[in-house]
Amino acid sequence: MPGTLSYNEDLAELDGDVRPIRGSDLDQDTVKAGAEVTVYREKVPQDKDLWFGAGGKDRESADSSPMHADIVATGNGSGTEGDTISGTLYAAITDSDGRAMFTRKLGDLELLAEYASESPTERPLMYSLAPYATAGRHIEFRIDADSNSDGKEIDPANSDVMLYRSSL
Repeated sequence: MPGTLSYNEDLAELDGDVRPIRGSDLDQDTVKAGAEVTVYREKVPQDKDLWFGAGGKDRESADSSPMHADIVATGNGSGTEGDTISGTLYAAITDSDGRAMFTRKLGDLELLAEYASESPTERPLMYSLAPYATAGRHIEFRIDADSNSDGKEIDPANSDVMLYRSSL
């Protein structure tokens, strides 16, 4: 059973390279109900460590990282173009075979989609999560779709997403 990613104040205080993950970074994959589908995957380079999120839990801090994820369908598959994909969004650190070593539920996609139209001060923070991933591992965002989104294909170009990963 995989471990759980959790907030880490030491990582939050590091001056790492923060990279936003946007809709256009997602894979144009078909989601499935009852199965986690990887929609973003990045291999950790030999000279870096990667972790999810950026900054800490202090909303007033300049390095706070408000997130949202309005992931929509292309119209291919079972969905209509522009349909919001519903389900659960997860962050995972995986080994080279794609087996989850550490995971964390980031939230319900319908709720995260609603935050896209809110002020950043109203959005949940994607603060730094430990442990960090080392060379040869991967960081992934995964979706476990609800039954009403089963078979919908993700439209990266029209999805409004702001998630974060950091590196050092």
